[in-house]
Amino acid sequence: KLVLLLLALQISPAFSADKQVVFLHLNDLHAHLVPHKDLVRAVSDNGQPVANTETRGGLARLATLIKQAREEAPGQTVLMNVGDTYHGGVEALYTRGNAVIAPVDALGIDIGVPGNWDFAYGPIVTRLRYAMGSSWLSQLVNTVVYGEAVQRPAYPLLGGNVRKSLRILLEDEPLLPTTHTLQVGDIKVGLIGITSDIVPRMSPTLALGFTFLQGHAAYNDLINRAAQALRSQGAQLVVVMSELGIHRDHQLANSIDPDVYELLSAHTSHPASDPPTSTSGALLVESGDDAYLGRMTVSFRDAMPVQFHWELLQVTDDIPEDPAMASLVNAARAPFLAEVVHFDYPMPNTDFPLDARIDTVITESPLTLNRRGVLTNSFNQYLAGEMRSYYQTDVALAPGFRFDAVVAPGDAITLETLYRYLPVPATLAKGNITAANLKALFEKELTRVFSRDAFQHSGGWFLGVSGLDVEVDLARPDGERVISMRRAPNGREIAADDVLTVASCVRPLDKPGVLCSGEGFTDVEVLLDPDGKEWTPLRFLQERLTGHPAQPPTGRVSDVSNAPIWP
Repeated sequence: KLVLLLLALQISPAFSADKQVVFLHLNDLHAHLVPHKDLVRAVSDNGQPVANTETRGGLARLATLIKQAREEAPGQTVLMNVGDTYHGGVEALYTRGNAVIAPVDALGIDIGVPGNWDFAYGPIVTRLRYAMGSSWLSQLVNTVVYGEAVQRPAYPLLGGNVRKSLRILLEDEPLLPTTHTLQVGDIKVGLIGITSDIVPRMSPTLALGFTFLQGHAAYNDLINRAAQALRSQGAQLVVVMSELGIHRDHQLANSIDPDVYELLSAHTSHPASDPPTSTSGALLVESGDDAYLGRMTVSFRDAMPVQFHWELLQVTDDIPEDPAMASLVNAARAPFLAEVVHFDYPMPNTDFPLDARIDTVITESPLTLNRRGVLTNSFNQYLAGEMRSYYQTDVALAPGFRFDAVVAPGDAITLETLYRYLPVPATLAKGNITAANLKALFEKELTRVFSRDAFQHSGGWFLGVSGLDVEVDLARPDGERVISMRRAPNGREIAADDVLTVASCVRPLDKPGVLCSGEGFTDVEVLLDPDGKEWTPLRFLQERLTGHPAQPPTGRVSDVSNAPIWP
């Protein structure tokens, strides 16, 4: 199969196939409804890679691209939506994802897989939105408690690696199916769906009543068994839709049986322009986010796939908006742009209201802000620096989320921008930690992001760090990457028994001694605003951006080996 695929990828343009299946791949929408700035890879005049800031995305333009692709291959397309969809934007956050349902459904998606952030509204919402056979009684109870029914996507979803396991109900059954078949013209396509397994790491509460598959061997077995079953049902082409991330999917592609031709990945938000091949022969692709639409054209001869062509269609601002989709998007956003705006956070025991229009301008950005750097990035540095400066701690740590907004100097920072960075109701807090325990925390986080064994990965980016200069060697094995930690800006080496004060955050229902999902802290206390109220990082930044000059970064995390991050 590998030889066949390699030949197919290089086949002569004169080759004529008798049938085609066109997979349109959308991943990690993160509730983006409207166009936004994004970083786009390019090559400078001297041949060096650069990142240009361009306006990309928006469902109305994406809808136009999808319609065009369908018109070019009538009856031959499969639209797939893989990864985080109903969380990440302010409209989604205050409606538990409901505001995004109608616009996303209008894309005409054929099949999907939820992502880890789609579990973020809690286990009750997860069951009501995704579970097979969700009961009218549970929906009624939810409506009485929360005041609004949880809307379900109109398209089928897969996720064969998570089971319902609520002990009091003696459950042991799938949350979602593992496989699905689609008849595309004369071709029967078999689909395997895998969602993210890092939900327990995000918060044990979000995973309450669910059991997630873990480990390379378990996933290898899942894919092989599912592929075999689909083949026995007559599938001529088997593909995997995975929200495990492109690093794990690449590791799996090197070990699975040669029955799978493609892995369509998500979670890593990596626009893969050149799909890497693998030991099994499976091609690995990912579209990045809503700034791109992936298109994989599979050509068949005698009912056998013989040619694969992958391209990233760029959702640029010269693409006309689809009027019907624009109308749905405007309707979803209208309550958040009304003259009077008030939303309570829709989850219990959390004080995180929205009391202003989301287009409220807070300030012009004093610097470039984004979260695109995996080891270190401008937004995490900025947030950590502001926390450390305000609370006068030795160190500050900002959580290493993957989602962001891209802001250039002079751009308006709106309330909506801040929710793109911090759509979570954490609370600022501080605690004490020994340097030895902090080093152990850093090592654990570095393993979760950079381990050579991708199945040790759990999360997104590394932490934002202020107050320390940390040298690491990403080429070293797990647990051995931190070379030195020095106080910034004076450069003094930190002794293992030094005790440091750390500003960070706590989340609802965190265990004692935890800050920013990291363990080993003592004397943890919630930090208050000038009025004596608890502060979320979002509200803190809203205040700091108004009338306070940005603090220069104090501290950095640097890799001495310049180890390649991908593959």
